[in-house]
Amino acid sequence: MADTGSAEPRLTGNVPLYKNVEPLNRQKHKGWGVKQADRPFDFLKDNHFVPAIAGEFARASASYPVIFLGERRMPVIVMGLRNGQNFFVDANGQFDGDHYAPAYVRRYPFVSASSADGQPSTVCIDADASFVVQENPEQAFFDDKGEPTQYTQSAIEYVSAFEADVAKTEAFVERLMALDLFEEKTVNVANPQDQNNPIKVAEYWGVSPAKLAALPAETVVEMNQNGELGAIYAHLSSLNNWERVLRRASLEGAAQAPAQA
Repeated sequence: MADTGSAEPRLTGNVPLYKNVEPLNRQKHKGWGVKQADRPFDFLKDNHFVPAIAGEFARASASYPVIFLGERRMPVIVMGLRNGQNFFVDANGQFDGDHYAPAYVRRYPFVSASSADGQPSTVCIDADASFVVQENPEQAFFDDKGEPTQYTQSAIEYVSAFEADVAKTEAFVERLMALDLFEEKTVNVANPQDQNNPIKVAEYWGVSPAKLAALPAETVVEMNQNGELGAIYAHLSSLNNWERVLRRASLEGAAQAPAQA
């Protein structure tokens, strides 16, 4: 999965959180690795949404709203109300350790990329990550023989497992769409200037409890057996965490534009 040869495929497209994605290469990245950073989560502080996988809905639901966005109903974890803010990373680049760290965040600075010609996916790094260094790393990417270190091998395995979970999540979302379980939802706060017209701070897609309750019994049993029902209930439970996000927004005195579905 890692590209350790001399050829470097050309990658296109943007990956949220990542700035300068490069295929991991034993020649180009000889001597490179990671070190402990003073501000380890600076890469996350300007992102209010983080992509989510269905397998983490239950854990994430204890800390954040887990919602669906856009035409493809991409599941995301809500960590703020607009781009440029994250209420779970402080001014010193530290993550709030009382809350769950999403799998997408834990994968950083590694990521996989697939080429347009159907070649196997390649493990890449964000070369601009603050804790990626070109010399004297605490954890090197390659050993003296040019082979991936145990650190890198563990990262490759994690990235591979994450991509498998992404595929399962996409299938889960397609299932919910096929069953027509989504409905548009909004989050409103009181308008101090006009109590009759609350301010909309977010709009998104979520599972409709009414549509879920109307499913045939055999469909519900099947979804319970394959784990889909558990993920749905975790999503619905997570929506109670909008209160936490709004409270943190209020404490920071942030005036927000609506998050869009």
